[in-house]
Amino acid sequence: MWASKTAFITSIALIIFLISSTYLAGAESSFSISPDEFTVRRAPPMGEPWRIQQELVVWNRDNVERVVFVTAEIPPENAVRENYIPIPNDNWVIPIPSSILIPENSFAKIQIILNIPRWENLTDKKWEVWIPVERQPLPGEVGVLRPTVRLKIETTSELPPPPGGTNYLIFIAIGIVIVIVAVGVWIWSRRNGERKHKKIAHFPRQGVRILKI
Repeated sequence: MWASKTAFITSIALIIFLISSTYLAGAESSFSISPDEFTVRRAPPMGEPWRIQQELVVWNRDNVERVVFVTAEIPPENAVRENYIPIPNDNWVIPIPSSILIPENSFAKIQIILNIPRWENLTDKKWEVWIPVERQPLPGEVGVLRPTVRLKIETTSELPPPPGGTNYLIFIAIGIVIVIVAVGVWIWSRRNGERKHKKIAHFPRQGVRILKI
C-alpha cells in the first residue's frame, strides 16, 4: 500500500518535471541573446565612459511583446574562465538600456558601457563579468528565463592620456607656433629697419646752388 502511494507520487513529480522541462526548452528557443560570450581587449581605464563596439542582440520570438531586464554581476571566483578573475566592481559595466520592451517576433540591441577608474593598478588586468538578461514572466508562466553573457575584459598595459589631455596639448602647440611666428616677425622687422638706416647713412649729399638774379 505504502509502496503504491510512493510510486504514484514519484510518477506525478516526474510528469510535472518533464512538462516543465519541455516548456522551458521551448521558451528558451523563443528567447535568446547573442553573443553568449565575447572578449574586449585593450579596454582603457580612463575614468570616463567608454562604449564597447560589440552590441548584444536579444531575440523575442514569441507572439506577444516581452519585457526584459539587463544587469551586470560579479561571477563566482570558481566559475570564471581560465586566466581570468572576477571583475572587482560590477558598477564599472553599464548595460544601456537596462530594461526594454521587445515587440513580438522582434529583437532589441543592448550597448555596453565601461567606466573603469583611471588607476595605475587597474592596467594589464583580465576580468570576467556576467551580464544576465532576465525575461519578465507572464501570468501563469512557470520559471524565469535568464540567459547570461560572459564578458571578458582585458585592460591596456598603460594608462591612457588624461581626459582632455589631447586638447591641452593642441593648445600648447598652437601657443608655441604663435610665439615662434611673433619672434620671427620681430627679427625680420628689426633687420629690415637696420638695412634702411644703412642705406640713408651712405646716401651721397648733393650740392645746392643758389641763383642770383
